[in-house]
Amino acid sequence: MADQPMSGDKEDDGRDTGSPFSVVDRRSSFEAGADSPAGEPRYPSVVEEFKARAEEAERRAREISAAYRRIEEERDAFRERLSRDLERRVDIARGELMRRIIPVLDDLDRALAAARATAGGAPLLTGVALVRDRLRQALAAEGVEEVETKGLPFDPSIAEAVSTIEVKDPSQDGLVLDEMERGYRLRGTLLRPARVHVGRLTPQSR
Repeated sequence: MADQPMSGDKEDDGRDTGSPFSVVDRRSSFEAGADSPAGEPRYPSVVEEFKARAEEAERRAREISAAYRRIEEERDAFRERLSRDLERRVDIARGELMRRIIPVLDDLDRALAAARATAGGAPLLTGVALVRDRLRQALAAEGVEEVETKGLPFDPSIAEAVSTIEVKDPSQDGLVLDEMERGYRLRGTLLRPARVHVGRLTPQSR
């Protein structure tokens, strides 16, 4: 029996038959479901190796990304703490400066009171009042404000009672009747308590 020409061989007349050429891997290790759980197809070892490397690279990338996010969060938290600390230091320094300036305002108020009591002190009164007003404006621009106490119930958290004044009117009992020194706040923080005179109901009026 004569041998038949194989696929892909040329015939005797030298012409190419054009038959398709294919390679089929018939190894059992590549058959669907062979030696793989749940019927999953197995891949050649080089593909499995590349797949493992890709999975490892993805895992490392996730770890690096997570570490980078933690570093960013820690850096932001550090910046926030640094900013808060700087603001606190600035507030402390501002408060100390305002405490040194407030007595100057007290002196100007005393000078105004003396000028009002002096005959012919109008020019002095005008000049001192101008300086006092400008200083008060500068302090207000920094957040300094006066503590209101006069005519209000005595509050030891913002005022210091230097004396008591006997009163016969029960409605004045415990009220601040006069201020010896004004109190001041800086952005809600007490710079100096007011020094006040507090009314006290006389025993015979009870």
